[in-house]
Amino acid sequence: MKYLSMYLMSLFFVMSGCKSNEDIFKPVIEPPTTRPDIKVSLSSKKIVVFNHVISSGGVTPLKESEIENYFGERIAFSIPESIVFKNDSTFLVKPFDLVEKFKSKWEGDKLYLQLGDKQSWKQLGEKSNEKDFKLNMTFYAQKKDHAPATRLVLGQEYHMNLDNPLFSKTDQFSSLTWLTFDLLYN
Repeated sequence: MKYLSMYLMSLFFVMSGCKSNEDIFKPVIEPPTTRPDIKVSLSSKKIVVFNHVISSGGVTPLKESEIENYFGERIAFSIPESIVFKNDSTFLVKPFDLVEKFKSKWEGDKLYLQLGDKQSWKQLGEKSNEKDFKLNMTFYAQKKDHAPATRLVLGQEYHMNLDNPLFSKTDQFSSLTWLTFDLLYN
């Protein structure tokens, strides 16, 4: 009898807890806000600066025909052929299907990439109108001749400012070659 009363009481609670389907609350699910993927391709590149700075501070402008002497095929392999903007990510597609992926954000017409420390953002480029995206890319070669060794540092950077310490006056044993392109994508 004890079990029967517990069974009936449980059955009462279960039955009273059940409600009709009309009373079930259905939450409104908002679709995620996504922007369509945008892909732009390289349409033009223009050399802005191509200089060689020697230790005495003298600056020598270089010719486009000398690029390969200083950078080899690095330029051809490093300049993105296309850029894909997808939600909060940017994909830089380079020759041989190499892809650089960055978390990114837009501030007005300027696009910023998140650097490895997740706290700093660096400008990649900016929209010049509704269809065009302008990217600035710098390549550099810093050579330091100090007996008995020579050190060569090659690098590249997006949207590099000329106030970068790399462009400060070189010491007596070093020289710097830099090449900056304005790249237009649409």
